Amino acid sequence: MLSKRSFRILLLIFVILMGAGGGLLRSPYFAVRSVQVLGTQRVSPEEVKELTGVRPGVNIFSLRADELAKTVSGHPWIKSIDLTRHLPGQVVLTVHERRPLFLVPYRTSFLEVAGDGVILAVRPTLSGQALPLVTGFSVAGEVRLGQRLSGPAVEQISRCLKGLPADFLAQVAEIHLDGAGEFTLYTLSRQQILLGQPENLNQKLALLAGTLAELKAQGQVAVTIDVRSAKEAVVRLKQK
Repeated sequence: MLSKRSFRILLLIFVILMGAGGGLLRSPYFAVRSVQVLGTQRVSPEEVKELTGVRPGVNIFSLRADELAKTVSGHPWIKSIDLTRHLPGQVVLTVHERRPLFLVPYRTSFLEVAGDGVILAVRPTLSGQALPLVTGFSVAGEVRLGQRLSGPAVEQISRCLKGLPADFLAQVAEIHLDGAGEFTLYTLSRQQILLGQPENLNQKLALLAGTLAELKAQGQVAVTIDVRSAKEAVVRLKQK
């Protein structure tokens, strides 16, 4: 147990620290003078500043990373934001934006969806879109930008597309989910990839990547690649 003297000393230190903290929050020396925003492509730096409220004149010690994260949490394109202070008055906001991964039919339009299921935009047509279109799956009811689509199908679609080799993903035109819950990919050249049920998806994608690399090395083109077994790839080659 602390003696009365030790308790008074600790209390005095606490009061001094609290006073110093209050002084820092009020001191004009630590007012923000410049705000730099990094990492933005879809969102403008001005929009980030407006959303977060970080602007010249705000005390640099009053800014909290968790509070800034809350202010941008509803924005469809902003996944997260980092706060860096350079005393006495410079703030750097590093924005991590979401990237579109696939399109989902919605009424007479199409939803542009990120890998975490967040709706980024509504597109009236497929014209000019290079993203895979998900068929056999649709969204009912009203939606809003920034809303996260939930459910195992969305998660499985994302896992499937994220697991593809980057150069091959760019060639995927469609990912189809049938009534039995099996996935089939179609490339821009109408190559068919049978993935089957989402079980053992990592093994199937690894098998597919290896098969694609082997076909490329041999100068061969497949019409169909079947990796549903997750053990071996059954390939039907394009006839020359």
